[in-house]
Amino acid sequence: MNNNVFQEYVQAEQLLEQNEVMASPAELHGIICGLLCGGVQSTGKQWLTEFNSLVNDGMPMPAAVRSWLEQLFLLTQAALSQQSGLQLLLPDEDGPLDERLQAVSEWVQAFLAGFAVMQQDLDRASEELQEMIGDFSNITQLDDEFEEDEDNEASYFVLYEHVKLGAMLAFEEFGQFLPQAEKRPTLH
Repeated sequence: MNNNVFQEYVQAEQLLEQNEVMASPAELHGIICGLLCGGVQSTGKQWLTEFNSLVNDGMPMPAAVRSWLEQLFLLTQAALSQQSGLQLLLPDEDGPLDERLQAVSEWVQAFLAGFAVMQQDLDRASEELQEMIGDFSNITQLDDEFEEDEDNEASYFVLYEHVKLGAMLAFEEFGQFLPQAEKRPTLH
């Protein structure tokens, strides 16, 4: 497996289109991340059952899509567990700003759906996470009519980082960390 899956948004769109999946890569990754951050079991296939019920009326995804989703799940799970380098699956940063903002909005909306399936008791969440969930709700209502300028690009970057931070915070509070491999002494 490689991390290139996060740089292959257009290829992911084509895969989904070819398999008649009516969701964007951003939405599907948002759901996966929401499930993980909400506490879906880190082993087994519970996540796939929950995912299919949210996206595909409980029906399994086509094999090629399922394989891609499993890779996406494992990479996302590892990034969250290791608290290192979570990437959001969004259009390339060279693409039009309005498309990227639309994708962030879709990602966040899907994240909230996945998170809500797993975590229905937000009273257990810290005040900071509750505030972040409120921010996410506001992000889903972004107006995607922005001029392409440096200020809006900078704002997009801040928004992207804020969303990543929110996901990491949710995972810290409710996610299931992967067990650390036992460290073996080095033999000389």
